[in-house]
Amino acid sequence: MSSIIATNRRKLAYELGTKADKRQFIPFSKNTNTNNGRKVFIDAALAPLFAHFFQADDANTIRIVSKIEQLSAVAGGITANTNVTTPFEYMENIGELAIYYQLHSKSGENAAESGVYITGVKRSSEDGQDKAGLYRSTDGATSSITTGVAEYEQGFVKAHSQLSKAVSDLQDVAGTDGWGAPNSFNFFYIPTDIENEMGLWMTPDSRAMRPSAVAKELAGVLSETQKHRSNGTPIKWRIEGDTVKFLQLAIEHLPNLLDKHHFLLVDSVADTAQIVNTLERRGAKTEGKFTGNSRALAAAKASAQRSATPDSALEKALTKTGSSSNTALSNYNPTNQSIKSSFIEYVKNLTGTLAW
Repeated sequence: MSSIIATNRRKLAYELGTKADKRQFIPFSKNTNTNNGRKVFIDAALAPLFAHFFQADDANTIRIVSKIEQLSAVAGGITANTNVTTPFEYMENIGELAIYYQLHSKSGENAAESGVYITGVKRSSEDGQDKAGLYRSTDGATSSITTGVAEYEQGFVKAHSQLSKAVSDLQDVAGTDGWGAPNSFNFFYIPTDIENEMGLWMTPDSRAMRPSAVAKELAGVLSETQKHRSNGTPIKWRIEGDTVKFLQLAIEHLPNLLDKHHFLLVDSVADTAQIVNTLERRGAKTEGKFTGNSRALAAAKASAQRSATPDSALEKALTKTGSSSNTALSNYNPTNQSIKSSFIEYVKNLTGTLAW
């Protein structure tokens, strides 16, 4: 259900304020409907979801409302996640909520009033919160390594939007020992943009991250491991797809001797011949699987899974309020159900909340 709502909203994303857009945007609160800063509006159809999230008169609810009001001044700033394909769309994590909004300036006869327009809300995730660098997974527990030295026999270079999910994927590859316990491994983690049913979002950290800087950090890990690795067996690094490009960028920073490393390149997207020649000249072992079809199938499978996975919080909210994916939008439009009060006052009336 939630994915249908998100899709319907995104179909209208480029038509905000036009006759084609049947959403009713109302002031978020009386504090955001003044001439001090930008006005903040919100889709009235989101009221049932906010009523679900804000069921208690607690300090957390008041704090979230206050933070949303502050979008009047800070929307689109350094803390915002930006939509990769649509420059005026943003996502902001505020407490337990991810708030999706657009910034518009009035231009043209049918254009919306200038301001911040909140178009979606969902539970926030931890995506994009983890830093690039060397980590270890030991007995199922993950921790960062500040020394830059990889000690386990298995190593990976992995790009993902979330560290914990990257570890889960890698554990499947690393396998288990003879007693069924998870094998330990090292991995160099590269954070990627957040992708969900509302779009592809670049985090503040990913905006600041430069591939050359991450590649230099990877080179530092390989160099320190070469100098200080106590285990005599070469560590076997598995590097897949686009992440091979980081190895390619790291080459100019690598030492002349790399005999404590073994590189397995899978579905490489880079100049593999150049990489392999350089590594082997420096004593590293290399091997590769270049099966492009498996990469395409994996991408298609991941896309299908994202489309089929519902957002449980939104699902519960819609069920609780008796709404359906088709009526959540159609119930609210300027012609049949005009809301005169602010959004917050409207949600208060839905929940019977008095304090906030």
